[in-house]
Amino acid sequence: MNSQIIVKNVSKTYKVYIKENGVINTVKSFFKRRYKYIQAVKDISFTVNQGEILGLIGLNGAGKTTTIKLVSGIIKADEGIIRVLGEDPFLRSKDYRRKVSLIMGQRGQLDPDLTIIDSVKLFASIYSIDKREAISRAKSMAEELGLSEIDLQKQVRTLSLGQRMKGELILSFIHLPVIVFLDEPTLGLDFITQRAIRNYLKNYKRKYNASIILTSHYITDIEDLCDNIYILHKGQELYYGTIEKLKSMIPNIRKVRFNASNCAVERISKYYKVEEASEEQEYFIRFSPEETINVMRVLSNEAEISNINFHDDTLDIIIESLYKGAEK
Repeated sequence: MNSQIIVKNVSKTYKVYIKENGVINTVKSFFKRRYKYIQAVKDISFTVNQGEILGLIGLNGAGKTTTIKLVSGIIKADEGIIRVLGEDPFLRSKDYRRKVSLIMGQRGQLDPDLTIIDSVKLFASIYSIDKREAISRAKSMAEELGLSEIDLQKQVRTLSLGQRMKGELILSFIHLPVIVFLDEPTLGLDFITQRAIRNYLKNYKRKYNASIILTSHYITDIEDLCDNIYILHKGQELYYGTIEKLKSMIPNIRKVRFNASNCAVERISKYYKVEEASEEQEYFIRFSPEETINVMRVLSNEAEISNINFHDDTLDIIIESLYKGAEK
């Protein structure tokens, strides 16, 4: 396989200023500051092959954004090796910048006072792309993303969040990068816009055989886009591999959700552990697939039970159980 991104035994620690409380301590801090050290990522390793999408998953503060900043060259690793297209990304050579793109969901590149087309023309100059070719690409991308030509001519500050994000994608892909880093590209967007962006990314990967690293809190993004996933927990690797492999590692657990009276719950508790759900008088039981018939028998013997629903654990539940296991 042709590895386009290589991360080997990488660690990064931040030096953080400790803010003192009180006037006297604040004055003292001007002369002698105190710091603490926070390890953002520790000994992480993975590769991304040509035409592969890797999903970075983790709770807030797990190290996802730091990892994106490291592999894109924004910050330098304290330890380990990072290579993107055979180069150290932190050196940010001219050739590297022409082939790579970084999209941070909350930090846009579009100038709010310009139109999307104006920004495209500006980027065309930066990347030495013919302006007519750049505008043609922008219109083609806009059509694929569901953005009208009229929207391309509007001042960015007048656009909706979804329209702005589509504009950010157009700007970031205008030079046809073969390496793409995406940090929360669908954050806060409606489901129609999320789907349009996912479809665009899938088509772009296919068309240009691009390698993509993606972070997202939306499990649909991960399941729909990613060939492999890398789960971070407190800055360290918790899992690296395919979604299918992860599902095979975790015992298959089914869940039945139901409404019941307190008396019925007390009787069912003699056979299974009953957990409270979010709604009043709503409960659920976890069990293995082999126990399905017996669970149905126990529930059917209770007249004070209603709204029974069976379902298997979803990927987000499986990942949550992985986190809980790591805390033990």
